[in-house]
Amino acid sequence: MSQSVEEQPSDSVSGRRCTVCFTTRPSILHLLLYRGLQHHLCTACVLDSHTDSFCPTCFDVFLHNPPLPHIRLLCKKCPSISHLFCVPDVASSSDDYLCPPCSNPNFTFFCITPNHANNAIEINPHLAKQLVVAATIASESIHNAVVMARYNEEIRVKEAVVAKAEATEVLRRFNNLLDNYGHQIGNDTGESKIHEAKGCSSQSPDADDDTFVD
Repeated sequence: MSQSVEEQPSDSVSGRRCTVCFTTRPSILHLLLYRGLQHHLCTACVLDSHTDSFCPTCFDVFLHNPPLPHIRLLCKKCPSISHLFCVPDVASSSDDYLCPPCSNPNFTFFCITPNHANNAIEINPHLAKQLVVAATIASESIHNAVVMARYNEEIRVKEAVVAKAEATEVLRRFNNLLDNYGHQIGNDTGESKIHEAKGCSSQSPDADDDTFVD
């Protein structure tokens, strides 16, 4: 029996394909925000799309604490930030510095080669650092998304409370207008009846006089 559409796992969710590079990889996929939407990205694509969050040489993460200006180097082609002590051959005032990905067209983050015998992946310390960086970036991304969602929800709740209060006030004013209009109609009707009664009473003596004359 074939599975329904809902039961069939997509390639990205099942851990077989990255949303960005679409390359089938026997590696971990990370769930994070990418271009405003949640996507599953491979480790290489997470690192490649967040080059300003880590040093591309030692892979230290600095999401909220980038290196101080006098101990860092900025790539002239991308937002990548490198420790000055990771590239000692480059002067700190150099404006021509290129990070490893920009200086080498064949550079690839998290370059792994599965064992052809058992298709196993060997994670050495260098690759492990890259994996930790990608996982940290993904975790921070999802955390920020949750915080923003809660913030937006609080705003919507406050707006709903204000809208309810305004609607209640409008309804109260409308009811007051209806009450005033009803009282006015009642008063006008009462005055008309009084005038009619007075008119009838003023005509009664004349009728008696006429009858008497006849």
